[in-house]
Amino acid sequence: QLILFGLSNQMVVTFKEENTLTFKHLFLKDYVDGAEDSYAVYTQQQLYQHMFYAVDKYLALGKDSLGRYAYARGANASALALCQRYYRKGSIDPANDTFNIDPKVVT
Repeated sequence: QLILFGLSNQMVVTFKEENTLTFKHLFLKDYVDGAEDSYAVYTQQQLYQHMFYAVDKYLALGKDSLGRYAYARGANASALALCQRYYRKGSIDPANDTFNIDPKVVT
């Protein structure tokens, strides 16, 4: 159980870090890796340019995105939904370091 918890926790942390970086590249105009400390706008015109850029990118997400994000269906069509698929059941036998994964996928 400890191994499963560690693997699960690592996957969550990796998912969050990779998605945060992806969103920065998608929505922040002229974003460069490692620019967390220096990403800034200094004029009102720059602010508007960056805001319009983010909105335009958000509205184009349905056709540009390669990941798991899409617009939610229903009343608020501008909200994002996360489409996730995972294996229904998995176990690890620590005695011989083998994995037993149910091949059925849950969406």
